[in-house]
Amino acid sequence: MAEWIVLGAGAILPRAGYGCSGHALARAGRKLVLFDCGPGTLRSLGEAGFGVGDIGAVVLSHFHPDHCWDLFALAFARRNPDTLAGHLELVGPEGLHELLERAGAVFGAQGWVRFEDVTVREVEPRALGRWIELDGLKLAWRATGHTPHALCWRVELGNGLSVTYSGDSGESAELAALARGSSVLVCECSFEEERAMEHHLTPSGAARIALDAGVGKLVLTHFYPSLDPALAAERAAVVFPGPIELSRDRSRHALAPAHGEPALRS
Repeated sequence: MAEWIVLGAGAILPRAGYGCSGHALARAGRKLVLFDCGPGTLRSLGEAGFGVGDIGAVVLSHFHPDHCWDLFALAFARRNPDTLAGHLELVGPEGLHELLERAGAVFGAQGWVRFEDVTVREVEPRALGRWIELDGLKLAWRATGHTPHALCWRVELGNGLSVTYSGDSGESAELAALARGSSVLVCECSFEEERAMEHHLTPSGAARIALDAGVGKLVLTHFYPSLDPALAAERAAVVFPGPIELSRDRSRHALAPAHGEPALRS
C-alpha cells in the first residue's frame, strides 16, 4: 500500500492550512521519501504522526526557500541526542552539494546543520532518459524551466504504479512527457487564470498537462492565498475529465495504477 501525504499545500505567503511545499511518499514497511521540504515540513510531519527517524530520503525539485528551507532544520534535528535517525539519502539538481556546504558554513564550526550518515546525489537537469534507484523506487526527472536547475520528478513504485511530482513549472512539454501515463500527477496550481505568471501553473494549465499526459488522477497543490482551491478544481474539471483531488496540509492521497498505464523504459 502506498499513499502521497501532503505536508505543505501552499506557498511562502501565510495561509491557514496551506504551508510551504512539502510532500511525503509513504509505503508499507519502508521509510518515507520526502519530495521538497519547505518551512514547516517537519512540524507538519509530526502532526501527521511521523518523526525525523521515519525519513529515509529527501528529493528536492529546486532550491527556492519555500521548497528546501526545512532541509537544514532536518539536519539540526538529526543531531539531537534523542533522535534515532539512520542513513539518509539526499537527491536534487546540480548545486545541492554547494547548497549544503554554504549552509553549513553560515551556521558555524559546530556543524549544527551539517548532515551525518548521508549520501548526496546530484542529477543534471537536461540528462534525458536517465534513471536513479532509491530504496526500491526508480526516479526519473526533467527540467521545468522554473529556475535553471528546477526539476519535476517521476517515481515508479512497481506493479504499474507511478506518481509524477511537478515541483514548480510552467505549462511545460517536458512535464507532460515525464508524466505520460502516470497513475497520479501531483501538480502545482499557483494562480488563477487572470493572474497567471510565467513558470507557474494555473488550474487550466495543470489540467491541460494532465490531459496531455493521460494520467489517472490529478492532485492540485501549491495554492497561493489568492486562489480558492474549490474554484481551481472547477476550472481544472472543464479541461481534465478524470478524478481531481485538492491538497491541504496533511491530506492523504491514495496511489493506484492508472488503467492501461504504459511502463516507461530506462
